[in-house]
Amino acid sequence: MKKLRTYSFFLASLALLTACKKDFLDRQPKNLVSEEIAYGSISGVSALTVTLYNGLPTEDFNYMVSDDGGFPSTTTDEAVRSYPWGSINNAVVGNWFGGWDYSRIRRINEFIERIPSANIDAGARKRFLAEARFIRAFEYFSLVKRYGGVPLVTKVQQYESGSDISSLVVPRSREQDIYDFIAAELDAAAADLPEDYNSDPANTYRVNKYGALALKSRAMLYAASSAKYGTVQLNGLVGIDASKANDYWLKAVQAADAIIKSNKYRLYEGSADRVANFQQLFLTQGNSEAIFTKVFQSPDKAHSFDFYNAPQSFKIDYGCVTNPTLEMVEEFEYTDGSSGTLKLVDGSGQPIVYTNPADLFKNKDPRMFATILTPFDSWQGSILEIRRGIIDNGVKRTSESLSAVYPANGTFPIVGKDGPLTTGDPTKTGFYIKKFMNPSTRVPYARSTTPWMIFRYGEILLNFAEANMELGNAGSALDALNQIRSRAGIRTLTEVTLERIRHERKVELAFENHRIWDLRRWRTASTVLNNTQLHALYPWLMWQSGVDPSQMKYTFEKVPAPKLARTFPERLYLEPIPQQNPPYIQNPGYQ
Repeated sequence: MKKLRTYSFFLASLALLTACKKDFLDRQPKNLVSEEIAYGSISGVSALTVTLYNGLPTEDFNYMVSDDGGFPSTTTDEAVRSYPWGSINNAVVGNWFGGWDYSRIRRINEFIERIPSANIDAGARKRFLAEARFIRAFEYFSLVKRYGGVPLVTKVQQYESGSDISSLVVPRSREQDIYDFIAAELDAAAADLPEDYNSDPANTYRVNKYGALALKSRAMLYAASSAKYGTVQLNGLVGIDASKANDYWLKAVQAADAIIKSNKYRLYEGSADRVANFQQLFLTQGNSEAIFTKVFQSPDKAHSFDFYNAPQSFKIDYGCVTNPTLEMVEEFEYTDGSSGTLKLVDGSGQPIVYTNPADLFKNKDPRMFATILTPFDSWQGSILEIRRGIIDNGVKRTSESLSAVYPANGTFPIVGKDGPLTTGDPTKTGFYIKKFMNPSTRVPYARSTTPWMIFRYGEILLNFAEANMELGNAGSALDALNQIRSRAGIRTLTEVTLERIRHERKVELAFENHRIWDLRRWRTASTVLNNTQLHALYPWLMWQSGVDPSQMKYTFEKVPAPKLARTFPERLYLEPIPQQNPPYIQNPGYQ
C-alpha cells in the first residue's frame, strides 16, 4: 500500500521534526523568525512551506458558503439545507463562491524568489521550489475557475513611500493565459517533485509528482470545458477559443494517464462488502486511492462536519444541516444497471405497501448506502427513525412536533425521532448524509478528524474518461468508467456516452464539492438549477389497531422539498471581480 500523500496543519507538521528543530520552531512563529534563520536550514524552510500549504483553497470540510453550515452541496441538486434561516435559502444561487486573496500569492512569490539563495543543499532547494510552484498553480486554479481571467502576479511587488499605488495594479490576463500558466507551472513542479516520500517519512504530508499531475488533470478539464461550452467575452478575459478545447482535453488525458500508468495508486478495495468498502474509503487514512490529502488533528486542528450533519436524535447541538434530495438518491442506479427511480407506486398509480421499509431501497447501488442515510438505517448503535406520520383508514396524521403521539391518549410518536419535518431542525427531505461521517461516535464541535482527499484515484479515472470521450476515444472512456462501476458493485457498461460519464461523476463524487463546479464548467447549472423544484421522500406508517407498530407496514410519498426552487442566472457562471482603484474590467452581467 502506498503512503498517503497528505499535508497537515502547521502544528501537526512540526511534530514530525526532530527535537532540536522542534524546539526552535516552537519558540517563535514564522513572522517573528528572521529571514536569515528561516532560510538557513531545512527545518526552517520546511516550516515556511507548511504555512503555504495551510493556505491552500482546498474546499474541504471547512469550506462553507453564505452561512454557517452552508456546505456547497446544499446549493446544488445534491441536497438542501435543513435550517430555514440564512441567505443560502434564497431562490437565487448567488455569488457565494468568491475567493480573491492575493496576499497568499504574494507569500508564495516571496518564497519562490528567496528559495534559490537558501542555505540548504541544491536538491532540497529544487524540491521546495517545485512545491511552491504547485501551490501557486493551485491558487491560480482556484481563482480562474471562479472569475475567468485574473491578474497574473508572479513577482513580489514593492511599494515605495510617496509613489502612486495605482502603478502596482496588474490588469487582468486572459482566461487562456491563466490556464496555460497553470499547466506550465505544474509541468515544472511534476518534473522536480519526488514520486514518493517512502524514504523520508517526515515529508509524508507534502505533495509529490502525482499530486501535481492530478491538479493538472483537473485544471485542464476545466479549461477544455470553458473552451467548448463557454463563450469568449471581453476580448478573452472570459472564455477560451473553441479551437483550443481539444488541446486541453488532451492535456487532461495525458496527466491522468501518467498517474494511471505509474501503478502508484489504485481504487480502494479494503472490504469485500461493497457498502463498507466505499464508506471506509473516506474514513481510512493512508489508503491506496489517496493521492493528496488534507489531514486533521484533534483538538487543535480539526473540523466540524460530524457536528453540523448529525441526524436529529444523534446530534450534540447543531446537526441535520445537509439533507440529500430524492433526486440525488434516485441518481444511484440499481445494481443491475437499471434506472435508480424508487418504486413508490404500482402500475395503477397506487402506493406500494412495504412490509419492511428498507425493501424500497433493495438492490440499489452500494455507494448510495455508503453516501446517504435512508429511513430506518442502523446508525451509531441505534436506528434512524424517519417517519412523516401515520395513515389510519386512509386518513393521514402528521405533526410539526416530534413529541406528538397517536392515538390521542397513546404513546406512539406520530413523527419519527429523526423527522422529517417541514419546520425546525430535522431533515426536510427524509435523508441525511453518511459520507465522511463517523459511524460509531457522536463528535463534538471542532473535533472531527476525518481526512479530506483533495485528489483521489477515482476522480482521476473519471477525468480520464470524460476527456477521452470529448476527444472521441470511447473505448478508453468506457474502460475507465467500468473500473469505477466494477469497484462500486454495479453492472458494467457495454457502451458509453458523455451523459453516462457525467452521471457517474455525480454519484461517485457526491458531496465531495465537485458538483457545483461541474455544473458551472459544463454550463448546465442554468438548466439543472433554474426554477427546479427538488423533492423529499415521506415514509408513512399504515396503522393497524391492536398490532405492534414494529409489525406495521409502510408506504412512501414523493413531495416537494419545503425550500424555494433554485434559479441560476447566466451571470453566475462567474463571480463578480472585486474592485479597487483603478477598477478592473468587470465580468459580464455585473457592470
